[in-house]
Amino acid sequence: MPDVQVNGSCGDNLTAFISKRNFANFALSCDMELQTYKIYFNEGAIIITDSPQSLKGIPNLYYIGDDELEKSFKILISSEPFGKAMTFGLMCPDPKETFQQFADNYTVIQAAGGLVFNKQNQLLSIKRNGIWDLPKGKIEKHEDQRAAALREVMEETGINRINISDKIGETYHAYYENDTILLKQTHWYKMNSQTDAQLKPQEEEGITEVKFEDLDWYATAEFASYASIHDIIQLGLQKLQEKNEEV
Repeated sequence: MPDVQVNGSCGDNLTAFISKRNFANFALSCDMELQTYKIYFNEGAIIITDSPQSLKGIPNLYYIGDDELEKSFKILISSEPFGKAMTFGLMCPDPKETFQQFADNYTVIQAAGGLVFNKQNQLLSIKRNGIWDLPKGKIEKHEDQRAAALREVMEETGINRINISDKIGETYHAYYENDTILLKQTHWYKMNSQTDAQLKPQEEEGITEVKFEDLDWYATAEFASYASIHDIIQLGLQKLQEKNEEV
């Protein structure tokens, strides 16, 4: 197996062995206005940005150059055995182009999901395979993004009366399948439900709990979810606040 070495901002030389046998999950969220892209792996990340503020105060941060993006990603997806959350920061003049060049290396699977609010302004969540999450799933061939988002929310939660409105943003999730990394792009939409009907988890998809919770709960330790899920919730609430301030 090849080894990869990168010099980090902490002054250390880090060497990691890379193998396709290492199963990896990571997620990405982006903010087009700030030109900052975050590629997550567990608690670590690669951040591509043109803003120094996006890299301020991040622990275990290693600055990298343009030519170190791919090998840093390989280190990121093999870092779990070391038990250390790592973050790589790449400052560049065109983060969008740099990210696109990175994403072009992978097959992209399309998915969609929703942030569903009820009459009490509580947010809907699911517990999938023991981890709190938001309802989402793959887009079928005959569907557009919005139709798929509605279908997945209804199937996974049992909710049957939903109104869909604005698109919130996108996240990316990658995984190994037959020794190949696939990139799953999830499109997120804001939804509202006025129903008081009982929720029903889709058990065949590994979902054991479905519930609405107050927004404060999502900032607690009990809501231990993926970094990308925390990001899309934060972005959704931020856009909701901005829209309310415009009224």
